[in-house]
Amino acid sequence: MVPWAVLVQIVAPHYPKAKTGRPPFGIETMLRIHYLQQWFGLSDPAMEEALHPPT
Repeated sequence: MVPWAVLVQIVAPHYPKAKTGRPPFGIETMLRIHYLQQWFGLSDPAMEEALHPPT
């Protein structure tokens, strides 16, 4: 079991705040993606494909 709420609190002070342009993804979403990449050894393009498979 992963303590997502605790991890979000640790990362939150360092997470970028949107000033202009597209708003960033939520902290918890990005943490989950990062951990999945680490656990399964996925590159950025492989993770993107896992999240949005080609149609």
